[in-house]
Amino acid sequence: MKKILVAGCGHGGLYAAYALSKAGYDVTVIEAKERGNLGHDWHDVIYPPDFERLGIPLPGCDEIIPFYSSVYTNPSKTVKLRVDLPEDSKLRCVDRKFLLKFLVEKAESAGVKIRFGEAVKGAVIKNNEVRGLETDAGTELSDLVIDAAGIDSPVRKSLPQGWGIYGEMPEENTFYTYRVYYKNTTHEVSDPAQTIYFYHCGKPGMDWSVSDRDFVDILVGRFYPITMEDVDEAVADVRSDCPYMGDKIIRGGRFEKIPLRLPLPLFVWNGYAAVGDSAGMTEPMSGSGINNSIKAGAILADTVIGARGGRLTLEALWRYQYTYFRQDGEGYFSAEIVRKMLQSLSAKDIDYFFEKRILTEKELKAGGLTASSPGETVSRILAFIPKLNLLPALSGVPYKNSIAEKAKKIMPEKYSREAYLKWRREFERI
Repeated sequence: MKKILVAGCGHGGLYAAYALSKAGYDVTVIEAKERGNLGHDWHDVIYPPDFERLGIPLPGCDEIIPFYSSVYTNPSKTVKLRVDLPEDSKLRCVDRKFLLKFLVEKAESAGVKIRFGEAVKGAVIKNNEVRGLETDAGTELSDLVIDAAGIDSPVRKSLPQGWGIYGEMPEENTFYTYRVYYKNTTHEVSDPAQTIYFYHCGKPGMDWSVSDRDFVDILVGRFYPITMEDVDEAVADVRSDCPYMGDKIIRGGRFEKIPLRLPLPLFVWNGYAAVGDSAGMTEPMSGSGINNSIKAGAILADTVIGARGGRLTLEALWRYQYTYFRQDGEGYFSAEIVRKMLQSLSAKDIDYFFEKRILTEKELKAGGLTASSPGETVSRILAFIPKLNLLPALSGVPYKNSIAEKAKKIMPEKYSREAYLKWRREFERI
C-alpha cells in the first residue's frame, strides 16, 4: 500500500486525501495549526455544484449563503457599475472555517489520519526525488508528498532550485490583504450589499465592503505589504459610506497573503505534487481559489490512482498538471493578461477605463472578473487601442494574447524535458 503524506490542511489537499484514502491508500495529513484554528477567518465564494459532482455535497445551513450583488467604483468614485447576479445563480458565500471543518471530517470519515499541531519544516530529498517530510516531530518517509501548505509553503521552499519549481512566490503575484468585520449597529444593509473599490484611497490594489444585518465586512488589498496606516485610511473611507458601521471588531483583524496568478509553470516532481495556493491555483483577478483547489485535488487523486501502483515520477504526475491546465488553468490566461495590464495602470488610467466604458457591467462579475469575461475584456481593449495613446500599457495586450494562444497549443500531453521547456518559455511570457 502506497503511503501518502499531505502537508497542510488546504482544501485541495484534504479532498485528495479523502479520495485517495477511499481508494485504499495510507494517507496522513500533517497540519501546524490546531483543529479549531484552521483557515482564514473570513467568508469566501464557492460553487457548490463542484462539490456535489465530486461526491461531497455541502449541507444546507446558515454558514452557506447566496453570494452578493455588487457595485464597482473607480478611484474617483465618478462611476458606479452595478452587477446583479441572475436569480438562478448557484454561487454561494461560505465561512472558510466551517468549510475546512467539513472537509476535515469528510477526510477522517474516509480513514485519513490528521496530526494537528505539528509543523512541517521541509521535504526529505534523496536521489532527485521527494521521499517524505521533515517535521518538528522528526522525519517521515512516503511514496508521495502532496503540498497543500499555502503560498509560503515550507515544502516548496525547500526544493532544489534546479528543479524549476518556484520557492518564493514572485512578488508581483502576491496580494497582501487585511480582513476585518465590524458590528453593524443598525442592521441596515446596503443595496447592493457589496461595494468594490478599485485603487481605493489612491493606493494600487482593490478593497471591498460587504454589509450584512450583523456586520460590515471590509477587505483591504494591496500589491505591496499593507501597513496599519493603509488599513485605517481605507476603513475611514468605508465608514463614510456606511455610517451604520460600528467601532467594535467582531471577527478577523488579520493580515494574510493570497497568490494572484496563473498556476505555477511547474508544480510536480518525482514524489511531489502541489495543490491550491501552494501551486498558485487562484483566479488571477479575484484571488478566489477554493473550487480550483478542490477540482485539482480530484485530478491529482485520479492521477495517482491511475498510476496503478507504479512509481509516482515526474512523468507520471505530469498527467495531473496537464489535466489541470486543460480543464481550468488555461481558462484564466485572458484574466492574467487583464490583471497584469490593470496592475500596471495608474488611478487616472482606471478612471478612464470606467468613464469611457471600456470596462462595463458586461465584463464585471461579482467578486471580480470571471474566467470567461476577461476574453471579452481583451477584445474590447483591442478595439479601443487606436484611441488610447495615453495608455501605453495596452500596447502589449495583442502580443500577450497571441502568446497565450500559442502556449495552449504546445503544452505537451506527455512529459519530455525538451517539450516542457519549450512550453514553459511561452507560458512565462504571458
